Amino acid sequence: MPDLSRVVPVSERPLDAVLDAAATLMAVITVDGDLVHRNRAWQRLSDPRAVTLFDTIPEGEHFAAREGLARVAHEGSPVEVELSLRTGDGELHPVSWTYTALPAPDGAVTHVVATGVDSTERAELEERLRDLVALDALTGLIARRRFEEELERHVADGRRYGMTGALIVLDLDNFRAINENHGLRAGDRVLIRVADALTNRLRETDLLARMAGDQFAILLPRAKPPEAERVCQALEEAIAQEVRAPGDRTIEASVGFVPFTDTMSSVEEALLAADAAMYAVKAGHPRHVRRLRPID
Repeated sequence: MPDLSRVVPVSERPLDAVLDAAATLMAVITVDGDLVHRNRAWQRLSDPRAVTLFDTIPEGEHFAAREGLARVAHEGSPVEVELSLRTGDGELHPVSWTYTALPAPDGAVTHVVATGVDSTERAELEERLRDLVALDALTGLIARRRFEEELERHVADGRRYGMTGALIVLDLDNFRAINENHGLRAGDRVLIRVADALTNRLRETDLLARMAGDQFAILLPRAKPPEAERVCQALEEAIAQEVRAPGDRTIEASVGFVPFTDTMSSVEEALLAADAAMYAVKAGHPRHVRRLRPID
């Protein structure tokens, strides 16, 4: 068995060992800018010959670096600074730095911990996160928030150049019974098949989204009302022909649409009108009522 008396507690390990374990750029720096320790992530990226912070950044950014160190020494609270880190081959990487004070026992701040995140990598990560938020995790379609943003752009363009197109809202009939009788996974499989069926019947210029639950929406950017009506019929047929509930039962959908007009004032108005048309169909009204005028 190992001699546990020789194991050094985490709290007593050298700070540099903790820094080396971090994946982000980290270093201990004096308030004058001397590099006391750089972790492995920083060593792999920056010039290994550098002995001060100022050896690793362009001369034009020295003032910002000194000001940041002075602020953390005086205020004690973390300070954020945007600086460029020079790599071993001379390239510059934009880095977002956070300086955190390391006060001595008497309270004086002589050293700081600098933590850096490559701004390029952060931008790529933020873009990936935006994509995750914009897409529906189950179907891979765009989600409600992104769809409404696209509707806002469409309406804004319409105000400048003239309104065109139509908005379709589609809702599955008796979908709740599938979840209740066969489980949520069975319902998920139906939603995925519906998304595939709708995608296969639409053009690349059309925008399809899963809004929530079993409700979908489609933006037809240039369609006139007769064409929008034909698309609604085609989508109903696609679901009825290509999607089956457990037990090989037919799935039906209620579909309504609203044309964009110059009197339409907002995206919310368009969604409410398309919803009203869809619910009229769901309530059993004839299909010709699926088109409603925008709400006054």
